[in-house]
Amino acid sequence: MTLTMQNDKKSKWLNEGYKHFAEFGPEHISINKISKEIGAARASFYHFFGDMDVFIEELCALHWDIAVEFNKSGKDNITHLFPDFYDFLAEYNMPLQFSLQLFRNRHHPTYNYLYLRTYELSANAFLLKLFAKECHYTQTEQDLLKLWITVGEAWYSRLDPEDLSSATLQKHAKDILQTVMQFSNSRLYSSLRTN
Repeated sequence: MTLTMQNDKKSKWLNEGYKHFAEFGPEHISINKISKEIGAARASFYHFFGDMDVFIEELCALHWDIAVEFNKSGKDNITHLFPDFYDFLAEYNMPLQFSLQLFRNRHHPTYNYLYLRTYELSANAFLLKLFAKECHYTQTEQDLLKLWITVGEAWYSRLDPEDLSSATLQKHAKDILQTVMQFSNSRLYSSLRTN
């Protein structure tokens, strides 16, 4: 993943910061470490961003842009949930790790909001259709979204950043989908939908 921005030095900060956020989480981003890794003076960080809050905000905006690009490509190229989507998703390893950090840090309102918005963006762009097709669902879009969010919550809670291979992503998804499909056929689910 590379960025094309007007200012090459700023893009280096953003690229490496994005990687650090994805790998270590927002609380472990180090200006010193990033400056050494990209060969830039610490002062340039303050020139471009001013403070850590602005830097994190730009990293989150970058993640949103990547999510938009991901969804455009997914909508145009993915026709099946298995294996197509998970093969495609495995190619977005760093953004997936970034999303996992958002998920793990949902106690922070900004990260929770961005996690939910990017998840819903993908659902509405193409994933709800693939989900319904895979599971032979005929529910309303609203009910499908609720089930898909349930799938996502369980799926992200199982992810190991050390193994984001397509095979592992698919295994988790298949296990969870089987459980969700059983639940969606239960009396409890019918009762909850009507209330």
